[in-house]
Amino acid sequence: MDKKNHLPLLNIFIFISLIYITTILNMLAPKNETISEVENRTLEQKPIFSVDNLLSGKYFRDFESFFADHFISREKFVKASKNISSLKGIKREEEVYLVDFDGQNVGGNQEEANSGEKLEGKNTEGSTKGNLLIINDTVMELYKFNQNNAKLYADMINTVSSKLGKSVNIYSLLAPIQIEFLNNDKYSNLSDSQIDAIKFINDNYSENIIPVDAYTPIKEHINEYVYYRTDHHWTALGAYYGYTGFVNAAELKVIPLNKYKEKEAPGYLGYISTVNPSEKVNNNPDNLIYYNPPVTTNMKVFYYDKETNKQKSYNGEVIDKKYVSLDQKYGVFLGGDFALGVIKTDAKTNRKIMVIKDSYGNAFIPFLTPHYSEIYVVDPRHYKESIVNLVNENKISEVLFLNYILTTNFDSFMNSVLDLVK
Repeated sequence: MDKKNHLPLLNIFIFISLIYITTILNMLAPKNETISEVENRTLEQKPIFSVDNLLSGKYFRDFESFFADHFISREKFVKASKNISSLKGIKREEEVYLVDFDGQNVGGNQEEANSGEKLEGKNTEGSTKGNLLIINDTVMELYKFNQNNAKLYADMINTVSSKLGKSVNIYSLLAPIQIEFLNNDKYSNLSDSQIDAIKFINDNYSENIIPVDAYTPIKEHINEYVYYRTDHHWTALGAYYGYTGFVNAAELKVIPLNKYKEKEAPGYLGYISTVNPSEKVNNNPDNLIYYNPPVTTNMKVFYYDKETNKQKSYNGEVIDKKYVSLDQKYGVFLGGDFALGVIKTDAKTNRKIMVIKDSYGNAFIPFLTPHYSEIYVVDPRHYKESIVNLVNENKISEVLFLNYILTTNFDSFMNSVLDLVK
């Protein structure tokens, strides 16, 4: 038999050998990874065997997904695929949806949330009802500029400033949302300019208000993991860059992120991920990363009893780790929303600050802890007392308004704040 006749057998031998070698390597390779850094999603874990899962076929489907997610050198292959797909002339097919969304509640006068109880939106005036844009595995809220309400937002902060007096420094931070930085004119034009809206509001502040530029540091780091794909919030990293803008405005010194102890809670699906027709979103959950402050903190949370309407309290946590294993993992930041939280730290300072915020403030506030001995967290959607009295009685010299841009569209939120300074 000549060499030409040996060649097909040699090819078959090499092919089969490669299959066997790859199979053995895959069997021996460790499968303890939980996160794909390249795809920024949680990897499938080995399914638990049961007779029901076996008979239904679910066990083998889940095992197939597990095997695919833990294929040897998978991250390198995925990265190479992304690099190839980005080359000119090669375009990945997009899956795009525009859907209605009942929205997050930003109004006031709701029943108080307590002990992790889910709030039902009962104030329709304060609901951010509108459209969601879904591109592949990412869900984004759209923003529409409302000049009248934007002016009301600025007037509201001006009014609070006049009630508190010139001895209290008032800061205003408006957090932009993800759609603003979408590098695709075809879809980004569905949403109005947030930088123009922020400028309009800042221009309507009195001279006593100090605007905080969170927009620029977010934009400078937009290629990092600063927004979730399945939730409307910024990530803790996005909040950190927003914090650097505040530190600049408040003339403080930035605490480097490496001074915080980084932890993660994989498998996070945010609320807006449930309102979509695409399985790509739910099949690619976020990885929620949180940072433990470098100072010791103690927090007391105040809420109103539903039956008696009397104020009660419980001990809370700035980083509430019980949410790591729950579905609503964003609750790891402060434990969620409540009427009033009082945080005391061992930071070597006598500075005190009040933060009047929506839920964007939750991921932000842990970064304030090294700078303030006391932090008063007020959610005007739930709080019912006078913030003027709160400031005066506790000798608070700084107040930060921290809300995401959509909050400026709803006069019910502004009215909730104004009710606290009457």
